[in-house]
Amino acid sequence: MKNIITGTSCYQNCKSGNTVSITGDGGNAWGYFGPSYKKLAPSWKLYEYWRDNPDNLSDMELIEYYIKEYFYHRLDNLNTKELLYEFKERFGENIILLCHELPSDSKNMSKNSFCHRRVDADFIELTTGIVIPEISITEDGGLTYHQQPDYKPMLRKLMK
Repeated sequence: MKNIITGTSCYQNCKSGNTVSITGDGGNAWGYFGPSYKKLAPSWKLYEYWRDNPDNLSDMELIEYYIKEYFYHRLDNLNTKELLYEFKERFGENIILLCHELPSDSKNMSKNSFCHRRVDADFIELTTGIVIPEISITEDGGLTYHQQPDYKPMLRKLMK
């Protein structure tokens, strides 16, 4: 099962590999027209709340709100082993899960460095033990790893 997902990335930083979009529109708005798995996309309502922040929450409050809502909407009843089997059946191995947000340059949690693909990666790690790094891949296959904020503590609280 460990070779199913190689990492997560954004459309801009992933120029080759077995890519699969996990955004609501499949990446079309960002010029990506490859395979997609929309079942992991946030709901439009959650995306709008995140984008507009109508309650003027701090970055940390907004991240906590998002993770809680996303968890109950997408992850709470997700069987990650079945998800990985479905990914393998539909997309093969060494998948790179994509969405549009750029990776964070640090471990700081802010709205600008947040992305649901990292919540998915941390959830998969918590439920299977499989670590899924944030990566960039050049057209010739050159691989770079990016340090990302750790959302596992927030997810652990929700999973209890």
